[in-house]
Parts: sequence; C-alpha cells; structure tokens
Amino acid sequence: MTSFLHRAIMVAIPVFIVGCGQASSDPTSGEGSPASGNSDEGSDVGALSEMIMGNPDAPVKVIEYASVTCGHCAAFHEDILPAIKEKYIDTGLMSLTFREMPTPPAGLSLVGSVVARCAADKGGMDAYFTVVDSLFKTQRTWIFGEDPKLELLKISAQIGMDEEAFDACLRRDELPKLVEANVKEGKTKYGVTGTPSFIFNGEKRNIRLNDDIAQSIKNYEEVVDEELKKAAEKTPE
Repeated sequence: MTSFLHRAIMVAIPVFIVGCGQASSDPTSGEGSPASGNSDEGSDVGALSEMIMGNPDAPVKVIEYASVTCGHCAAFHEDILPAIKEKYIDTGLMSLTFREMPTPPAGLSLVGSVVARCAADKGGMDAYFTVVDSLFKTQRTWIFGEDPKLELLKISAQIGMDEEAFDACLRRDELPKLVEANVKEGKTKYGVTGTPSFIFNGEKRNIRLNDDIAQSIKNYEEVVDEELKKAAEKTPE
C-alpha cells in the first residue's frame, strides 16, 4: 500500500496542478487540436489516443478539461452530461473530447486517469469512459477510503484488468507524460485554471453550472446552440 501511494505522489509531481471548480471565465481563442497522442481516425483506440465521445466531425467540437478527483466534474458528468449527450452528442451535433487535468489529491487523480487510459488498450473508448464514469460515481470511496488501490482494482476489474495489469499500467511512463502534455496545453493555449473547463470550437467558454441541475443544463444548451448557429453560418450553401 505504501509503495502504491508513493508511486501516486511521485507521478503527480510533473503535472501539478489546478483547482477543482475554479475555471476561468475569460474567453481564450485557439484551435482545438490534440495535446498529444494518436489520432483515432483509421487506427484502433488505445491509451495514447484522444478520448472522444461522439462524432469527431460534429459541427460543435468540445474539449473538456476535467479531473477524476474533482467533485464539480463528477456533478457535471452525473447530472448534466446525460441530457447533453442525448440531445447533442448522440445526434451527431457535438463531440466531447475528455482531457485530464489533475486536481487534489493530485497523485490519486493522476493514477485514476492513467488507469482509465490503460482501459482503452483493452476495450477502446467505451472502456475508457466506463472507468472514468465509475471514478466519478465512487469518488468518496476510492479517494477517501482506507485502501485506494483496492477500490481502484474493483473499478478496473469492470473492463477485465487484473492486479498484474493494473501494476503494469502504473509503470507506463508515457501516460503521465501524456497527461502532463494535456495540462500544459490547457494552461498555455486556452488559459485553463480550473476544472471543469470547456473549449467550444477552439474558444474557452464560461458556463454557469451549479446545484440547479435544470438551469445548468439550460445554460450549457444555450452555449451549444450558439456554436451550432455559428457553424451553420460558416457552412457554404
């Protein structure tokens, strides 16, 4: 157990750190290009791929910078995203690229992100988001429990990852480096200072998300609709 926590702390050092729920409201322009990793188009999805939910060619392309240890991110994924997914992602109007940005406890946040990426090697994008969703839903258990590794093993077992594969995953140096690249690009290119943060077609947008779920969904939909209108205006007749 001690070695696991030591590893978690050490791998987090290069990517330290932003705040959960402290996203900046200042818009920053830029192109929505990947920070690192392989393109999914024409190749199998793996740990180094961009993790994209929905059609990559959707008119509205959203990048979400989030942390699996961020309570605000968990609330978005559990309470708001399902409605957005049904209305926009499942209909091909919007894609969502998930990029990791660790928040305290940064070591565990990074370990959770790395494990989710290893899941993609076994089961592709679906396995990745299965692990991410489980990490969000069980935050209190695996972050604050007596044995975080045991709880993370339970989550990774959902996609067929045993303890040997789990330990091998944490020894993959290229995955923390990929997360570090995501963090650097989020900060330098888009001015991301907290999670969750959302980049809509290359521009960071501030969306008021709070305990009023219905209003938060409406606020998010308004931004998506604005971007859809912009995209339609740019489309040649």
